[in-house]
Amino acid sequence: MEKHVYELVRGLVDRGIDVTVICEDRSHLPDPVDVLEDRIVGVAPESLSSEGWIATYREKSERFAGLLDPGAFDVVHCHSHYGRDVALKVARNPDGPALVTTFHLTPIGQLERFRQVGVPEPEGAPIDLAVSNMEATSARLSDRCIAVSHGVRREIVRYYSVPPERVSVIHNWFDPNSFDTHDRSSARSALHLDPDAPYLLYIGHFDLPRGRLLAEAIRLLPPEISLLVVHPEADDEIGAEFGERVRFFGYQTPQQLARLYAAADLQVFPAVYSGFGLVLVEGMACGCPPVVFDFSAMNEVVTPESGFFAAEPTPEAYARAIVRALPEAAAKRPGAIRRSREFVMDRQIDRVVDLYSEILAERAARHAPTLAEEKHPQVAAKPAEKAEAR
Repeated sequence: MEKHVYELVRGLVDRGIDVTVICEDRSHLPDPVDVLEDRIVGVAPESLSSEGWIATYREKSERFAGLLDPGAFDVVHCHSHYGRDVALKVARNPDGPALVTTFHLTPIGQLERFRQVGVPEPEGAPIDLAVSNMEATSARLSDRCIAVSHGVRREIVRYYSVPPERVSVIHNWFDPNSFDTHDRSSARSALHLDPDAPYLLYIGHFDLPRGRLLAEAIRLLPPEISLLVVHPEADDEIGAEFGERVRFFGYQTPQQLARLYAAADLQVFPAVYSGFGLVLVEGMACGCPPVVFDFSAMNEVVTPESGFFAAEPTPEAYARAIVRALPEAAAKRPGAIRRSREFVMDRQIDRVVDLYSEILAERAARHAPTLAEEKHPQVAAKPAEKAEAR
């Protein structure tokens, strides 16, 4: 399971909700013991026969729908394009479970942002468009869509033609048990970092638009500024170019990552598009202010009191923003911590549960007999029989 789904399901179970998870039964990265193992209905990776990303996405969607018994659930909660065939299956029975779909971004929204700022269209653009078509089906058939930011909500309404009243914003979250403040000096000592040197923290790969932009910005920065990088794979070319100025840490547990956040002066997040930006709130919770561009959803998550904004989406502007931000980073740590508290996990999961209850109440009200129907039940029965025959 993805981290978001895992934490959501744990939260639902803790609140007394019986949950079954349908997913591909594999793990991207080292995971702790999965206490939800008995709740998983899995699709074995070796059983997938499609070739190519688009065909594989469609096959997974079909396989997930094939494993679903709609009659066993009150609510079916899908994520993004993998819910397309589930949505089609649930929609065949209007008296079936409520359908909720969460969207963490929209691929078509990302492509549009790239065009706006002049980023070359990625090679995977045809895949993104196919995924957007799958997502549009899920969105239109859902009782309610959850957008993880207001920016994503606007994209769902605009690109997927969903009425605004059917799209609710529930931001992503962080777990305060994993991400909390640490003493900066102790964190640097544990990581064998210079106690007084300026450090930036980047979470991600360099083979992405934001990674390539960051590499350009690092070339413009003073040589005493170092970059700490968290990603399962190191980048040999970046390592060869920058040497000791860039240090790769590989995969990190949440607790290890929290220490890195605490050790860094700033988190660099040079994305021109993001559905939310989970690492932003994790870092702020640990007292690490971010440097971002003034685009959604970064400008929803980060405020002037909790982080820094680059003037325009260029390496030059980003490098200048970093240089300006470093002397002020310590002063913004309290604001970053305060801002992060708006995204605490339990608060957000409670909002998901409230949304389930709201949808179920709406559906119950639609199916409840009116006063006239209760007095004259035979009148209501005939149209229902005719509708069934049609």
